[in-house]
Amino acid sequence: MDTTRTLQSLMKGPLSSLYFCIGNPVVGNPTEFMVEEAFRSLDYAGRYLTCEVDSEELEAVMWGLRAMQVSGLNVTAPFKQKVFPFLDELTESARLSNAVNCITRRSDGTYIGDNTDGKGFLQSLTEKLGSVKGRTVLIFGSGGAASAIATELVLAEAKEVVLLNRSEGRSQALAKRLDGFSSTKVTSRRWEGTYRIEEDNLVVVQATTVGLFNETACIDVEFAKNLKHTLACDVVFNPVDTAFLVRAREAGCDTLDGLGMLVNQGAIAIKGWTGMDPDRAVMHEALVKAFNV
Repeated sequence: MDTTRTLQSLMKGPLSSLYFCIGNPVVGNPTEFMVEEAFRSLDYAGRYLTCEVDSEELEAVMWGLRAMQVSGLNVTAPFKQKVFPFLDELTESARLSNAVNCITRRSDGTYIGDNTDGKGFLQSLTEKLGSVKGRTVLIFGSGGAASAIATELVLAEAKEVVLLNRSEGRSQALAKRLDGFSSTKVTSRRWEGTYRIEEDNLVVVQATTVGLFNETACIDVEFAKNLKHTLACDVVFNPVDTAFLVRAREAGCDTLDGLGMLVNQGAIAIKGWTGMDPDRAVMHEALVKAFNV
């Protein structure tokens, strides 16, 4: 740490910019370590804290954070929709996905909610595939991550997005909200029993929390053999190589883990907060260190 800069900040100002991650639970969330490493690499005087918040205290917490003029927030479950009343504006991504995971304080003191999850995923996906136009994407889940990813795929004009969920209500509502917004066809299907993937040349996204912190847990899905042109993606970042990805590789699929999405969404947030582009390699290495402790 640059002690001179820290002392100058304490004694003469300006004060360090404050950032928070709120959710419940948040134990095991590696964002704090990743973001603070990025701040250090930028020589940026920012502080980032992870705080577990009880649902009944959310209102007090949000008004308190606004009163302290915090510069930005990350929001995780179960608050990605519950923070809406405390924001002044939503981005298009937040409105369409109906979820906020990133909040930024603007120069006029107002707070805008965005969703960087889907943007981070789309960046990882396009780095792997190139354009998503002409691709059909199956998404398992209908929570915040699934909604954000589907939104960005629609904005990027994928050929078709198919939402798979055991309870059709949320997936049907999301499909209705997104269908017709671009040339992308958006449909929902009820996911009953084991879902078997027979068709090749798909992008398959595991967007539930199944497998998080569990090396053996996997959603109820089977892959046909020799799906050599299918890309299987998992949003779970710990473990990095999930049981879902292992199962997909055994069927011949190429795979994409959740680390890239986590790094990219964090980098997008930091750019929005500070105006500076963080070093994504530094952020990736921070995650590797955090997971190997």
